[in-house]
Amino acid sequence: MLELDGNLPPGALCSAHPGAVSSALKGAHWWHGAEAQMEQDPGTGAVSLWRTYAGGPPAEPTEPNTGNGQIGEVDDLFGLQCRAGIHCGVVAEDGAPDATTATVAVRFYTPPGEDARTLFALNATRAGNYVFLSETGGVLTAKDDQGRASVELACPDRDAPRLAVVSLYGDRLALALGPNRADAHAKEGILGGTASLFIGCRNQRPRLLKTLGAALILDVWLFPGRALLHSGAPADTRALAALKRHHLWAAA
Repeated sequence: MLELDGNLPPGALCSAHPGAVSSALKGAHWWHGAEAQMEQDPGTGAVSLWRTYAGGPPAEPTEPNTGNGQIGEVDDLFGLQCRAGIHCGVVAEDGAPDATTATVAVRFYTPPGEDARTLFALNATRAGNYVFLSETGGVLTAKDDQGRASVELACPDRDAPRLAVVSLYGDRLALALGPNRADAHAKEGILGGTASLFIGCRNQRPRLLKTLGAALILDVWLFPGRALLHSGAPADTRALAALKRHHLWAAA
């Protein structure tokens, strides 16, 4: 028996239940890959609604997603299953009131030999630009559609889920994957205005099929108005630690 003379910090128990870290993630919209959060069409079995864990805008199928996005399971992993070349995405409309500053994190699993391709896009439609995260050929890329900023990191070649974090802070863009980080400084602000979060795709367009991959998207977090990777504020530091803690226990 192992005994500790002291109190464990929140979330230190070996559990991936979102309640173990939810207090540190207060203010984030969390689309958690759990059966209780995902509604299915009774006829096709497709995901018809992905609710957030503790309130916030639900994600609904995009217009080109006509029953394509299914619930996927790999061992104990559960989430939105995307298929290469097929529009399976969902969108949370106007999830970020001001996309000048925001953070999006995603836990995802890519089957061996496949590419995740587009994992999410924070799309400021009225501003005519979006920032997306994509994995192709073992390289994770975060960039905006107008070419103002771009960062890349190598993805570890292992059969396991990954956690990626992207932060926008005015003219700055940062990407973190595990202990590694990449930063870019644009000549002007990258996004602005209200933005919608697209999960598994970039927008409502029915084409761009080559950008659609085979990821199993397990969890997605949107932190409106917070740039976790550019901040030293205690609440943001705790939020980053909570994301990593959830990923650790959920992958165990």
